[in-house]
Amino acid sequence: MSSELYSDKIRIVYHPDYQNHYTTASCETPTRVTSIMKYLDNRFPVIQPDECADEDILLCHSDGLLTIEKQLPDRYHVARLAVGGAITAAQLALDGFTSFAVIRPPGHHANPDHNWGFCFFNNMAIAIMKLLTAGAIHSATILDIDLHFGDGTDTIFKSHDNIHVLNIQSSNPDDFLKSTESSLNSIGHSDIIAISAGFDQYEKDWGANLTIDDYRKIGVFAGEFAQNRCNGKIFTILEGGYYIPDLGNNVESLLMGIMQGLS
Repeated sequence: MSSELYSDKIRIVYHPDYQNHYTTASCETPTRVTSIMKYLDNRFPVIQPDECADEDILLCHSDGLLTIEKQLPDRYHVARLAVGGAITAAQLALDGFTSFAVIRPPGHHANPDHNWGFCFFNNMAIAIMKLLTAGAIHSATILDIDLHFGDGTDTIFKSHDNIHVLNIQSSNPDDFLKSTESSLNSIGHSDIIAISAGFDQYEKDWGANLTIDDYRKIGVFAGEFAQNRCNGKIFTILEGGYYIPDLGNNVESLLMGIMQGLS
């Protein structure tokens, strides 16, 4: 399936400052995003996001956590850009595009008042909450396919009956795909579906589980869900994924699956 067929329907969200170095674990490096962008370069239009506002962060996080992160200005800047990238991707989805935010740092381990796992602010949760508080959506489904359970996103939306957070956890590829499909099939209408796309379940990454084509299949499930339950509204943001040589290939495979499911 040729990516060029979808260049008018897909938007990539990216900012050069995602390449900035800041204090974090050695595996969460700028090469994660540069490798993806090198692979996707010139295939799809790229939208450059702005930093989010502090008010956006406070939709999901405490004043205390925000104050702590402000003490580290280098990573605070990039973390705000990551949230801004997720917000931009969400808005693009409402505008009718299939969007993928190639952002760092990741965010699904950021809880209301603490963070861990290379995450500082919960990019996904803030983007969804911003749409909710603006009245742009009234319900959402979040599909998290990262190797690690997205505890921050789960905690933030635990009391929201209108937000379905699906953390897919399995070390068997067939079970992972079946669980993804059945979890999505259990949800009725949503105004939007958002994917927290971690690629560390990849067979050459930490999870040693999913193939490149498995990511296409996951994309098909999500795309079909978007088409049938969300009026085609779907966006994706980067979470984990640390096997650099195939990271861009996995991203494109997921995107092509989404477009296949939408068609």
